[in-house]
Amino acid sequence: MTLFLFVMKFRKSQFVFYACMSFIIGVGLASFFTISWTVIYFAGLVSIIMIIFSKAKSSWQLAFLCFLFFVLGYGRYQLSIPIINENQIAFYNNQKVVFQGVIADEPDARLDQVKLTIKSWKLKAKTGWQDIQGNVLVNTNLYPQYNYNDIVEISCKLAAPEPIEDFQYDKYLAKSDIYSVCYRGQIKLIGHFQGNFVKSFILKIKNKVVWLAGQILPEPQASFLGGLLWGAKKGLPPEILNDFTAAGVTHIIAVSGYNITIIAVALTSIFVALGFGKKTVFWLIVLCIAFFVAITGFPASIIRAGIMGIIVLMSQTLGRVSNIKNTLALTALVMLLVNPKILIWDAGFQLSFLSTIGLVYLSPLMVKWLKWLPNFLGIQDSLSTTLSAIVFTTPLILWQFGRFSVVAPLANLLILPAIPLMMLLGFIAIALGLIWLPAGSVAAWPLWLGLTYILNTAHWLAALSWSNINL
Repeated sequence: MTLFLFVMKFRKSQFVFYACMSFIIGVGLASFFTISWTVIYFAGLVSIIMIIFSKAKSSWQLAFLCFLFFVLGYGRYQLSIPIINENQIAFYNNQKVVFQGVIADEPDARLDQVKLTIKSWKLKAKTGWQDIQGNVLVNTNLYPQYNYNDIVEISCKLAAPEPIEDFQYDKYLAKSDIYSVCYRGQIKLIGHFQGNFVKSFILKIKNKVVWLAGQILPEPQASFLGGLLWGAKKGLPPEILNDFTAAGVTHIIAVSGYNITIIAVALTSIFVALGFGKKTVFWLIVLCIAFFVAITGFPASIIRAGIMGIIVLMSQTLGRVSNIKNTLALTALVMLLVNPKILIWDAGFQLSFLSTIGLVYLSPLMVKWLKWLPNFLGIQDSLSTTLSAIVFTTPLILWQFGRFSVVAPLANLLILPAIPLMMLLGFIAIALGLIWLPAGSVAAWPLWLGLTYILNTAHWLAALSWSNINL
C-alpha cells in the first residue's frame, strides 16, 4: 500500500481516503497477527520523524502519513485486547465462582433460553468480596424473567468461549468484550441499578409494544411484525427463518445497513410520489431512522445500520457519489476507533458496508437498466436497490454462510413493495392499541392480511426444489 503511494500525486480528498484505508488495513492485519509494542512504538516514531523531515506536501510525506495511520490502526486493535489478570473475570475461567454484576444489555430471549450479558462488579473470594471487571454471557431459563439494569448474584462454573465447527464463536463474543460464558448457573436478583435512565425507559416502552403486538395479532404474524419494526427475529419459528433464508429476504428482519437502506429507499419513493421535495424527504427519512434506532434501545449494530442508511440517502439527495467515498472511509475509521474487532469478526458490519457501496455506486446504473419496469409503489427503485445490494454482498454471504438463493431477485420484487406499507400499518395499529386495545385490534386486520401474504410468498418460493444452492 505504502509503496503504491510513493509515486502518486495526492489531493487532499485522496489523502483522507488513503489515510483512512491505511488505518483500516492496520486493524485488519492486527486481527490476525500480533506484534510487540516495541515494534509499534518504533514504527510510529520513525514515521513521525520522516513526516517532519520530508518535503512539505510531497508524495513521500503523504506516504509516511499514511504509514502512521497504518501503525495507529494496528495499535488500536491491540489496545482492545484486555490483559487477563486476577482483576479480570476471565482469569477465573474453568473455575466455580460466585460473582455479582449488572445486566448490561437487553436480555436476548430465544425460543428455549435467555442470554444475559453481565457486567461483573465483585467476585467472592476466601477473604471476602473483591472488585472485578469483565463481561460474562450467561445462558439461563426463560423464567424467572430478568431486565436490563437488574443487579444479580450468580454462582456457576465459568468457561472460555470456543469455536463451534466453522463458526468463530470466541471471536464473535470477543467483539462485545465477552471472554467468559456461564451455563446453567444459579441466579439471584439482589437489586436494580439506576444507570442509563433513557435506555431503561425506551426498553420498557419496547416491552410494552412487544406485548401489545401479541395481543392484536396471532402468531407468527406478531413475531414477524417485531422483526420488521425492531429487528426481533429471534422469536420467529425456525421454519420461517429457513424460508426467509432460502428465499433471500432475511434482510427485511435482520437489522443492518442493508435492511435500513432498502426500506429507506422504498419509503423515499413513496414520499416523492406523494409530492414531497428531495430535501424534505431526506429529513423525513432521517427522522424515521432516528426513531427506529431509539425504539430498539440504541444497540451498536443498529446505530451503525442507521448511519449506513443516512449515507445512502446523502448520496441520492446530493446526486453526487464522489464525496461519499471519503464519508464511507471516515465512517469506518470512527466505528473501528470505537470497536476495532468488528472489522473481521462482525458479519453485520461487513454486510452493511458492502451493501452501502452497492447502493451508492451500482444502484444508479441499475435504475437505468430497469427503466422498462413500472415504478408503481416504487417497484423499479426497490428492485434496483435490492439487486445492487445482492451483487456486492453475495460473495461475502457465500463465504460466510455457504448458501446462495436463486429466487432472491423474484422474492424481493414480490415482497419489498409491501414492506413500507406493513411498517406503516404496524405503527398505526400499535399506536391505536396503546390508546385503546380494541381499536388496535381492528386496525390490525389489513396488517394481518399483508403479513400473511409476505410469509406465504416466502414459503412458496423457498419450497421450490431449486430455490437455493448449498455450497
